[in-house]
Amino acid sequence: MSFLKSVHQRLIFPTLLLLGILGFPGNVRAEQGWKATVGAQNKDMSRQVAAFLPNEMWIHEGDQITWTFASGDIHTVTFLTLGQVFPANQNAGCPGFSASPATFDGTTCVTSQPISTPSPTPPTFTVIFPTPGNYEVVCLVHPEMFGVIHVLSASEILPYDQAFYDEQAEDESRTLLDDRDTDSSHKAHHSTAGMLSASVISHTKLVTAGYGEIAATPGGQEALAVVRFIDGIIEIHAGDTVEWANSDPILAHTITFGTEPVDLFDPSCSPSCSVSTDSDGALHATITVPGQSVHSGFILAALEGYTGLTPVPLPPLFPPTRFRITFTQPGTYNYKCSLHDNLGMVGKVDVLP
Repeated sequence: MSFLKSVHQRLIFPTLLLLGILGFPGNVRAEQGWKATVGAQNKDMSRQVAAFLPNEMWIHEGDQITWTFASGDIHTVTFLTLGQVFPANQNAGCPGFSASPATFDGTTCVTSQPISTPSPTPPTFTVIFPTPGNYEVVCLVHPEMFGVIHVLSASEILPYDQAFYDEQAEDESRTLLDDRDTDSSHKAHHSTAGMLSASVISHTKLVTAGYGEIAATPGGQEALAVVRFIDGIIEIHAGDTVEWANSDPILAHTITFGTEPVDLFDPSCSPSCSVSTDSDGALHATITVPGQSVHSGFILAALEGYTGLTPVPLPPLFPPTRFRITFTQPGTYNYKCSLHDNLGMVGKVDVLP
């Protein structure tokens, strides 16, 4: 055997061995980083998409997903353990918050902090998945917003690539943002609701505090939320009453005049006034002077008596679904939603003599 032939054989054998290791399924493979998005919005931020985009992905064990937060509304990326009760307080985590990158194997919950998108750099949150399994991703702020991550063993073939997920995320976002059926159906309901409310309280005008629609895919749920006061700039006369009602299936809103309270959950009225409850369950306050501070607390669309988030029955119309204010004096009264004023959810009541 010549010296050159011997050297050639010594070089070719390790090369073939390496190709054999890398060239067959189930052997050594590089871990992969995937990308996804949390939320979306239109240019004026009035239409918010509450969704994981896409809300269903297939990856390999050891892979990681980086979610980019892309809306002004607050969201979390959260993985709870099997059977864990949904946390009641989003600001407490699950409990606690995780640093990015976090690792989730199904044994200990992982969650980002509640995050919205500041300008100019969108924040991200990365999760590594070392163990095969099917894991639900949820938002602690919006329980109806969820999806699933399928983590396959390294030997299995993935059905889709990143380009597919990018296209799917864009399609889901566009479909929700362009949904105008919701607008049409809301206008019809809004007209009817105005006539109904007038039969409860005389000289009442209705303002809708947001509306939206829940959609579904095989992997989870996502939603469109319109974060605006519909007919929110309104003109009335002294002694009239304005009623705000929430028609959004997932977002809470507030009606806040004057100084924003420390506790956004509880209704308040000061000075020298109070918030009472009408016979139909609506909250009711009276404003006697411009600049007075009045706050509705969280106003929600009616919840089902039993929900997956509440282990005990809820009383009817709890939390409150409507908030009324009677204005006794002429003037200009500005108000906002304390949760979404950063998105442009503000309004005004002009009270004439």
